Amino acid sequence: MTGNDRMGHEPVDPAPEQRPDHQEPHSRRRARAWALAAVLVVLLTILGIATSLLGRSPDPTDQAAPPQPPLPSAGQRGVYPQFGSEDVFGVDVSGAPVHPKSPAMIRNLRSQIEPHYGGIAALNVNQYNPVLYVVDEKTPRTRVEFNDCQQKGHTPSGLFDGEKHFLDVPVPQDAQTSVGTDSTITLWSPATDQLWEFWVMNRTEDGWSACWGGRIDEVSKSPGYFSPPFGVSASGLVTTGSMITIPEARAKRIEHAMGLALIAPARWDRWWYPAQRSDGTDASPEAIPEGARLRLDPELDVESLDLTPLGKAVARAAQQYGFIVVDTAGAVAVMAESGLPDKQRTGSDPWTEILGEVPQYRQLENFPWDKVEVLVEDYGKP
Repeated sequence: MTGNDRMGHEPVDPAPEQRPDHQEPHSRRRARAWALAAVLVVLLTILGIATSLLGRSPDPTDQAAPPQPPLPSAGQRGVYPQFGSEDVFGVDVSGAPVHPKSPAMIRNLRSQIEPHYGGIAALNVNQYNPVLYVVDEKTPRTRVEFNDCQQKGHTPSGLFDGEKHFLDVPVPQDAQTSVGTDSTITLWSPATDQLWEFWVMNRTEDGWSACWGGRIDEVSKSPGYFSPPFGVSASGLVTTGSMITIPEARAKRIEHAMGLALIAPARWDRWWYPAQRSDGTDASPEAIPEGARLRLDPELDVESLDLTPLGKAVARAAQQYGFIVVDTAGAVAVMAESGLPDKQRTGSDPWTEILGEVPQYRQLENFPWDKVEVLVEDYGKP
């Protein structure tokens, strides 16, 4: 019932001729006035409420919007780039066919492992591994100057013109690059859905310089590699896509393909999807190309192996998601996330606690490389 309806039902005074003396006594009139005033206040209050509810258009802000998950903030850990529906690192390879030359290729792989470093493949946690910073709108933007460390003799197109990969780059003021001559860094902006990677990145008096790198727009729709010839890894694959993250290492659970660097991948003109290019040197027919997927025999009982807890996590992931050959290195190595940003924030390297008493160079001791298989060429290609 509206306010107007209620006001149409006020009490009616009796006609003067019906009153005994045509006038009420003073006390009765005063009481009646107070009663009428009280009724009027109540009616006006009800009218105001009704008008506020019925006399204006609904405000969409009256209904609380569903809470939205907050965007990761700069330096936050445990959040990592998520790629699109064709994410090359999320392919389940447990049922994939094996390449007919797999036995010869695995012999080639073992020849790169067994004569070096006690016959143990490396787990790169301290050097030559991806350093990831999560950036946001507060991160200062800068121009990264081109350092012609490869003596190209010119500034390649696309760095400062065209796609402008080296312009307007969000670099944290306290950023550190990876330990080692590669000096790499990855910058991920969830807010703008962009990712940058730089190689031989160095701080200068005026800012930063890099020898190479690149940017990916719409990371959440990307398959996980740069458009040629950009990016840091020799294969063009995003380095953070295949690294073992710090939370994964803590949980001993890895749910994606892992990056594997070889001493001598197949020659640069022979590479397989998802690689986009190569820097390999081995021209032999049994050489493993960059981009090749390797899988640990899915029938193998991992729990029965004499491996560290992290080594078993690597083995389980290798059965389901496998390794992808991503680069050339001085040793056969599996890539893991750098703890530098965490150490900057907390003063402690997270890998010290994760690895425990087993040094990183022995974490993959006894890994059954003889039970690894090379999958068919270009497996998973759309």
